[in-house]
Amino acid sequence: MLRQSRNLLVIVLFLIGLPGSHAVQAEALTTSRAIAGHLLEDIDEATWIAEGKGNRIVYIFFDPNCPYCHKLYEALQPQIAGKDLQLRWIPVGMLTPTSQGKAAAILQAGNPLEALRNNEDNFNFSDNGPGGGITPASTIKDQTRLDLAANLSLLQGQNIFSVPVVVFHATDGQGIMFQGVPEPERLRRLLQFVR
Repeated sequence: MLRQSRNLLVIVLFLIGLPGSHAVQAEALTTSRAIAGHLLEDIDEATWIAEGKGNRIVYIFFDPNCPYCHKLYEALQPQIAGKDLQLRWIPVGMLTPTSQGKAAAILQAGNPLEALRNNEDNFNFSDNGPGGGITPASTIKDQTRLDLAANLSLLQGQNIFSVPVVVFHATDGQGIMFQGVPEPERLRRLLQFVR
């Protein structure tokens, strides 16, 4: 098990490409894995939308108006087609004045996955700034407000104030977390470690 953990550490360092010395890289990875572990301990408190039916589960915190979240959504689509992978999209409303309403519209929809896809498939990069394609909810139910607040609290409780954030249990049993949108090949390699 120790050898497997060391191998995973070396591979993840290579994949993430952290700058600096190996000691700095190892410390950053250890910190990242500790944060991932804390997020995964409390992940049952999150409200999410499942995409895919696989047994290997990846959680993604996203804001409906986040252009990087949209790019990650697009990059992940080929990764779930015909593979044993399930994405669990955790909406937060934190970036723009319409983010909360759009996150609520997704959660309150009769089919939240279809609403998520509508938001992403109609995402635009207009002169007024980027934004998801779903219309914000005109009324946000009390339970939806609580769900979105709990999702945001999970992130901010770990001093994370940006999205997207991806977290999953790795093959060595520990958590792995990364932020942003890795290059396609790096993303594919990272997902090979999902337990």
